[in-house]
Amino acid sequence: MAPNVATEHDSYSELKAFDETKAGVKGLVDAQVTEVPHIFHDPVGTLEDKKPPASASDFAIPIIDFTGLCSDAASRECVVKKIKDAAEKWGFFQVINHDVPLSVLEEIKDGVRRFHEEDVEVKKSYFSRELSKRFLYYSNFNLYSSSPNNWRDSFAIYMDPNPPKPEDLPEACR
Repeated sequence: MAPNVATEHDSYSELKAFDETKAGVKGLVDAQVTEVPHIFHDPVGTLEDKKPPASASDFAIPIIDFTGLCSDAASRECVVKKIKDAAEKWGFFQVINHDVPLSVLEEIKDGVRRFHEEDVEVKKSYFSRELSKRFLYYSNFNLYSSSPNNWRDSFAIYMDPNPPKPEDLPEACR
């Protein structure tokens, strides 16, 4: 039992040290780490329990069509049900016929890239785990409660009920 306690303590220390850098996964990459830290490893033996899907159709990302979304209550209810099902079963989905211009989607994608490529000191100024903030930059929102952790950095902008002022957002994301 004692080795497990030490491992848990080491994992917590590693998590805390990683989190306190506020540099995220990109900070590890920029530091040219040569090994993926243990906090991102699947525990030994857990991958053996994961069975491959039965068929290629199991890989089909749910696609939700917004055509006719506002035409009547029944269409809207059907789309809401599809979103709920996809979110519960997959955690994500693709939306088509949403009428958001491709140029807007490309600018959003470019803004995300610009932010993640910012100098680490700029990103650190937005790093937070306080959900009350309108813009959050973090690595793994559930860093201390998930194992293994995901090899990712994220940011979130909370737009509802009151969108943030443009000056409260990183310049790269405006």
